[in-house]
Amino acid sequence: MNRELKKQIAKAFDAPTPGRKVQFIHSLPRPHISTKTFICSQIPFIKKSVWLMSILILLPVAWAASFASENTVWIVSAFTPFLALLLIAESTKSAIYGMNELEMSARFSLKSVVLARLIILGVFNFGIFCIIIPVCHVANSISFMQTGVYLFVPYLLTTSISLYLVRRFRNKEVIYGCMAVAVFVSGVNMTLRYMADFLFQTNYLVWWIVAALFLFGITAKEFYHTFKKTEGFIWNFALTD
Repeated sequence: MNRELKKQIAKAFDAPTPGRKVQFIHSLPRPHISTKTFICSQIPFIKKSVWLMSILILLPVAWAASFASENTVWIVSAFTPFLALLLIAESTKSAIYGMNELEMSARFSLKSVVLARLIILGVFNFGIFCIIIPVCHVANSISFMQTGVYLFVPYLLTTSISLYLVRRFRNKEVIYGCMAVAVFVSGVNMTLRYMADFLFQTNYLVWWIVAALFLFGITAKEFYHTFKKTEGFIWNFALTD
């Protein structure tokens, strides 16, 4: 068959340009759900153990404030890495357990589900920090700014390193690496308090603030790369208002 004949056959069987495609798509019945309703619908899918263990972080706060007021900040800051660990473990469990492809075939995109759960747990963790920071501030009689950075630095450090590990090693075993990071950061935080007490003096506060801002930027960057590596759209606007 000569080349010209092939071209003529291909031209004859070309599919016509679809007309009124957009109107047809919009005419299809679609179940709409508001963004708020969608986010709230993800709450039951978060393990009860995550809520319980997050709330248990408040117990050492109450104990330290009652019986060891001079060390309240250092005791509580040793537990904030585990709060970060719970956030990472819950928000990245699809990648850790290899469920990405299955969840991508669901009604909502995987990214929208992960984003919703991060919002839920992020707001919940923020609420916990809103409780523990004032308590530690009063118990230790140090500035509110100092209290905040001393608690947030180990939290952000654990979050950023754990996100990198999850993104780099997508398997079940990586969660043990995240646990090791949380334990290490917690241990180093307590060790510095007793081995390098000068680091917690007021004249070093500016360096703690710089470290907190730097870690916040690194954490945001890791979240961005984690979402970018996840297939699907950020939000399924076809199903949400």
